[in-house]
Amino acid sequence: MKEKKEHDYMFYIPTDTVKVLKDFIEKIAIYRFDKRKKMEKRIDWKYKSKYVVNPTLAFNKLTPFSKEDQNKDKYLSWIVTLCASKEIKEIQNLLKTRSEKQIEEMERLGWKSQEFAGQVNGRMIIGLGAIHPQETSMTFHHTYGIPYIPGTAIKGVTRHWVIFEKFGQDERQAEEDSQFKRIFGIQEKSGEIIFLDAFPISSIHLKIDVINPHYPDYYDKGNPPTDWQNPRPVKFLTVEETWFQFYLLGKDQKLLNNSVESLKQALQNFGIGAKTAVGYGYFDLTGP
Repeated sequence: MKEKKEHDYMFYIPTDTVKVLKDFIEKIAIYRFDKRKKMEKRIDWKYKSKYVVNPTLAFNKLTPFSKEDQNKDKYLSWIVTLCASKEIKEIQNLLKTRSEKQIEEMERLGWKSQEFAGQVNGRMIIGLGAIHPQETSMTFHHTYGIPYIPGTAIKGVTRHWVIFEKFGQDERQAEEDSQFKRIFGIQEKSGEIIFLDAFPISSIHLKIDVINPHYPDYYDKGNPPTDWQNPRPVKFLTVEETWFQFYLLGKDQKLLNNSVESLKQALQNFGIGAKTAVGYGYFDLTGP
């Protein structure tokens, strides 16, 4: 097989920077010699980086496109490859050390900490509905370039679970409870528990998934959802069976213990992120 660079692709950026990016990100066609026809036949293609690329930058800013039907497939496959690079593993090791030092410093200042690890039980998608040139998005850390779970999302799902489980979905009743107010805070007062971002601590397994709306004319044009409409597959990225480390901080040990327990229950029974109703975003907390 032989690889050749192609030029029939563009970027969702100003045209004066396209030339620079085409030296940075290449579209590579793969050819195989056809003995019967005595000629080379193009059998596949891919995107390829000449240099190390931050996956966040690649996913959110350096978005290539072409007229070929599989463009989004190839683009997402490129992101999967970037997240599996040795450079990303080195960043994870540095991030682990940084997180441990952060916790040590917070404990020196009088905070208590609790941590636990959890593995995505199947697949998870955070930030699916965010704005993106390719329709579907995903949350990557803007500096480290890896998928992560923001602390705001962790706090939000824990709060939602407590309201659901302990207060019968009555938010007003929950906000009158003293412990609830101390953990999560209210409009007039900040909560006493800090929910830190959760980062992957194992190899990052990204997988391409698909949403397959069967009635595109119903969603786009308001026409009846008839059986003769052609499905329109929409590809998106997910994190699969990856371990994440969760950290919580607080100064009241009992309050901290209760918060950790509520978070664990939320991850196991409620899920986090998009599409939890169909099984995404649930965690196994039995240990690595």
